[in-house]
Amino acid sequence: IKSSNKHSSFVYVRVRPLLSDIIDDKSNNDDDDDSSNDVELEEEEASILDDLVTETNIIDEANNNNTGVTAMEGPLPISGFNGVFGIDAMNSYVYDESFHPRIRTIMKGGTSSFFCYGYTGAGKTHTTLGYNEDCGVFQLAAKEILNRVVQLNTDKNTEPYILMASVMEVYNDEVFDLLGDKAKCTLRKNKRGQLLVRGATTKRVFTPEEAKTKGVDYSIVTKALSSIPIECMDDLRIIQDRAQHYRKVGTSTTHNQSSRSHAIFRLDIVNQTLLDAMQELEEAEQIKPAVQTAYDTKRSYQLRQWVLDIEKKIKDQNQFIDEMYLKEGKKSSPFGGRLILVDLAGADSDHRSIGSGQTTLAQRKEGTAINKSLMALKECISALSSSNNRKTTIPFRNSSLTRLLEEVLTPREKRDSDSVMIVNIGPEDNLKNKTVNSLRYGSMFSSKKKKNVSPRREGVRASTNSSRARKKESLMETKRRMKREMEQKEQNSSEENNTATSVLVL
Repeated sequence: IKSSNKHSSFVYVRVRPLLSDIIDDKSNNDDDDDSSNDVELEEEEASILDDLVTETNIIDEANNNNTGVTAMEGPLPISGFNGVFGIDAMNSYVYDESFHPRIRTIMKGGTSSFFCYGYTGAGKTHTTLGYNEDCGVFQLAAKEILNRVVQLNTDKNTEPYILMASVMEVYNDEVFDLLGDKAKCTLRKNKRGQLLVRGATTKRVFTPEEAKTKGVDYSIVTKALSSIPIECMDDLRIIQDRAQHYRKVGTSTTHNQSSRSHAIFRLDIVNQTLLDAMQELEEAEQIKPAVQTAYDTKRSYQLRQWVLDIEKKIKDQNQFIDEMYLKEGKKSSPFGGRLILVDLAGADSDHRSIGSGQTTLAQRKEGTAINKSLMALKECISALSSSNNRKTTIPFRNSSLTRLLEEVLTPREKRDSDSVMIVNIGPEDNLKNKTVNSLRYGSMFSSKKKKNVSPRREGVRASTNSSRARKKESLMETKRRMKREMEQKEQNSSEENNTATSVLVL
């Protein structure tokens, strides 16, 4: 369902098979004739949840089905999804039906994002990154993008495109660079409102020639998020293995190899000219002049001119690429296309006791941080899906995760963007509460697509226009009042001077 700012959202449900350990327990107890009560209990725990749809049902995107697919039937059905992937659905089929159509957005220079949400043990990481020979959505999408980039570089006699990869981790509400030896990062926005992920800071001393042209003797440069070029699928596997090596894995209430952090994978289509210009711009934005004194006016002008020249270089480069494709009859360029894949950690209600040794204080802190960040994301999605008030502020600053995902949930660029969420659930009857909560979470995200994401900004513009008019009128009234006060003071001063002159004459 398209919105006026060319953003589309798609929500699917994926039901994993019964866990093997539950199936084994059930089969083992079936062989035990002396414990019939235990057999009935295990069979009840391993049974499939009533009213849960476990068969694949995908609607056609061209079909104007306003109600969508129902994932949970019964007296309180949960529907509104673009499709349900049943127990037998493979990763390749999930990718073909859900995210493969979104690749065209990336190849037009837009942004496509992919989410996996669900409770711990629901199969999110398996869907995202795969397992052994069963490739995940990330590998399948990256492979297709890489093949298309290679084909473009072969067909076009221009500067070749480069596919750059970066991976971030949000652990205990702190951001880490998984391709930069898990360096701790900070988040801040530049003057253009763009969120920057920055690592450690270093001091760069300029040569006398550089200092003369740049207007400063040294600068404090903050390391940008690590990005590694991908030339083949082997490079992608190395990057994925490196990220998985540093990513935090621990024990949850379900299994011992649970992801205890959120992972954000990003692929960008760029070229070397843009990379060089961006590096210079990042260094220019991080400049910290040593001393500013009265005679530094000329050097400050040189510094500002240096930054403006680099910004102009980036703007000209983008315009050059777009014009080149327009001349060849293309609607838009793949230059600047971006894939964002988010593997969310699973929500978990941990009631294990710390004193008995079932869990530790650190593990409890991990679970609390995960649930808190997921709740912050829920609040943002809820505000986007239910807000009719144009003055409503979306609480993106409540967590590091939502700050990083702000550009995904509320895209502001002119190019197309879309997002796909897979709600991973298990079919077990004893997981009913978790399954229902996950489906409601996904249904809320699904309702967001029926809302126009841009009203938040359009509402800001609409309210801003009236607010500006009121502020302008208030400012004019203040100026008129100040003018009257100044005229009154001048008149009083003139009368006092006349009185004093008269006294002197007498």
